[in-house]
Amino acid sequence: MVSFEHDTGADHTLRLRDGRRLGYARFGAPDGVPILNCHGGLLCRFDVEPCAQEFHALGVSVVSPDRPGVGSSDRHPGHSTVDWVDDVRELLDALGIDRCAVMGWSLGGQYAAAVAARLGDRVTRAAIIAGCLPLDDAGTFAQLNKTDRRFARLSTRAAPVARAVFAVSAMLARRSPERYARRAAKHSPAADGGVITANAEWFGKAVAEGGRSTAGLVDEYRAFVAPWGFTLADIAVPVHLYQGTADELVPPAWAATMEGAIAGAVRTSYDGEGHFIALSRRGDVVRDLVGAGV
Repeated sequence: MVSFEHDTGADHTLRLRDGRRLGYARFGAPDGVPILNCHGGLLCRFDVEPCAQEFHALGVSVVSPDRPGVGSSDRHPGHSTVDWVDDVRELLDALGIDRCAVMGWSLGGQYAAAVAARLGDRVTRAAIIAGCLPLDDAGTFAQLNKTDRRFARLSTRAAPVARAVFAVSAMLARRSPERYARRAAKHSPAADGGVITANAEWFGKAVAEGGRSTAGLVDEYRAFVAPWGFTLADIAVPVHLYQGTADELVPPAWAATMEGAIAGAVRTSYDGEGHFIALSRRGDVVRDLVGAGV
């Protein structure tokens, strides 16, 4: 098992114009090529932290913010996916970053897509790792995995129940990160179980931090299945899609659909690999972004 301890020295806070706090972390080379990270669902700003040393070796500086209501960021009740772009614009301005690449995993994929669609003048390239299609369509929503469908329905129809479920999950992860991760691995597909087990301490601590605000997670799931506020066709920057063929959380066919919807998009598939390619293949993603001339 790989030992993990979050580097609190990487943490920063920005006060946004509307008064909310935006928490973020920076990993890699301080003066490296900037890449904005959009973390996965139920996780937080340090979902990319296990790759921090690799980022440094590759000469990139990864800026990884917590979305509203997640980890160290204040809530923004009722926010939509596209609203994230305003927060990102303020963050990039504060950091003096004129242009950057963007990457997002799973639920974070739609946030990376939003930044690519609405900040095209500042985004060089985008990477979407095991991302989802818009889920405001009943047919597409029905293809989503059972757990996320349950969380989304509870969040939209029975928020107090959803908050209680999220509270228990975060408490268990906080109390014993490794035990929480091992349990998650046991109930995960074989393609992901080994990755989770090998990174148990990271997984449990990331879930615990991401679940600081149960109301924030309800907000996240409501935005997850609500209209995005833009379309994939609005994206005009180069996009690279990554998908494991054995992913049981996000249907692999969705990557092919996204490829057809985004002009010029390219897709890389990993045979027999699952949803956690964001951890095992993150280096590939960053090398592609840097190699393509971020």
